[in-house]
Amino acid sequence: MADGLFVYGSLREGGSNHAWLMRTHPEGHTRAWVAGRLFHLPAGYPALVPGPDPGEPPPGPGWVRGDFVGYEDEGDLDSALADLDPLEGVEEDLFTREIRPVILEGGHHYRAWIYVFHVERLPRLEREAMELPSGDWASYL
Repeated sequence: MADGLFVYGSLREGGSNHAWLMRTHPEGHTRAWVAGRLFHLPAGYPALVPGPDPGEPPPGPGWVRGDFVGYEDEGDLDSALADLDPLEGVEEDLFTREIRPVILEGGHHYRAWIYVFHVERLPRLEREAMELPSGDWASYL
């Protein structure tokens, strides 16, 4: 079971699809991190590949920066995901949606839905995309 949604790309505040996220009526958002690697794709958007816990608290290597987005209840979260899945290409298998642990800015641990690339795609990403060692797509832009 997930507590919310983790966004790390165009759905973040200032991103080109932030208005799409806002139409799902979230209760709020806060800075958060998830373990993984972040890539900038030639198509102009980011891809997160989940990874193991880096062993050191965020920020730092092995952490991806984003926002934890909360909803009033599970029904609102489910409704938001149903609205966001088509944008994220879930049916086309562009991204998959997984529940992963996230760490909020204050150190609290939650579980969140995250749109990710399958780890099987990692070799292709390493060849064709630009890895963002900072783990923050917004600062890259």
